[in-house]
Amino acid sequence: MAKLPKFMIADDPVTDPDNEYIFHTEQPRFFAKRVDEDEENGHIDIVAELDNVDEFFKNDPGKKDELLEQLEEWYYSYLEWLEEDEFEEDDEE
Repeated sequence: MAKLPKFMIADDPVTDPDNEYIFHTEQPRFFAKRVDEDEENGHIDIVAELDNVDEFFKNDPGKKDELLEQLEEWYYSYLEWLEEDEFEEDDEE
């Protein structure tokens, strides 16, 4: 089986159309989402854990924060990519 990407987007447009989740596929595995939709004040936080994140990092909040910063950077790059892709589609029409 191919190695999964570190982060993946997960959503359920049928039963939960207002939320988009980011799945961290490596240990510690968890789902996160943007907690506040405000771009300036919004942040991403863990909303469900498959593995105990604090226990994995031996209660070192700095390591957990570093991982969430990587996730946030990846997510905002993803959003930029979506906007660019949408812009390119508009140009083709």
